[in-house]
Amino acid sequence: VRQDKVIQPNGQRGEYNVVVTPPSVFIVAVNEKKEIYFVGLYRYTTNMYSLEVPGGGSDGQNTLLAAKRELREEAGLVAKNWKQIGKFQMMNGLMSEIAYVFLATDLREVVENEQFEEGIQEVIKLPFKKVFQMIDEGKITDGPTIVCLNYVRKFIK
Repeated sequence: VRQDKVIQPNGQRGEYNVVVTPPSVFIVAVNEKKEIYFVGLYRYTTNMYSLEVPGGGSDGQNTLLAAKRELREEAGLVAKNWKQIGKFQMMNGLMSEIAYVFLATDLREVVENEQFEEGIQEVIKLPFKKVFQMIDEGKITDGPTIVCLNYVRKFIK
């Protein structure tokens, strides 16, 4: 956490705390049936089960390489085709983190992954058209996942 001395909008002196984090990556993995892969896990911070697209920190790595690593670790998938389709500010009132969104296609399952170590309880595929219904029903509530799904809309018909 970085503490900056600032002049606030009201002209008063103050401090602004910024959580400084490296870029993150999120992957929308889509198979030939237009199904999207999600990981399901319990999130301690919210005490909730969460369906999310695979993703995580870049750990200082090139974002594409980090995305490939995260997809393998979390979903047990490798992709032949990759495309960066967007980026967004994670929590710009608190964090410096920029998140990069990738579309991964031409998928292949692999045995080696780190799902257990990541706390992932399941990897599921959902039809593209169903995921927006699940958002509306409050079954998908993870903010970055919702942003990523919005980005991929123009690539899946």
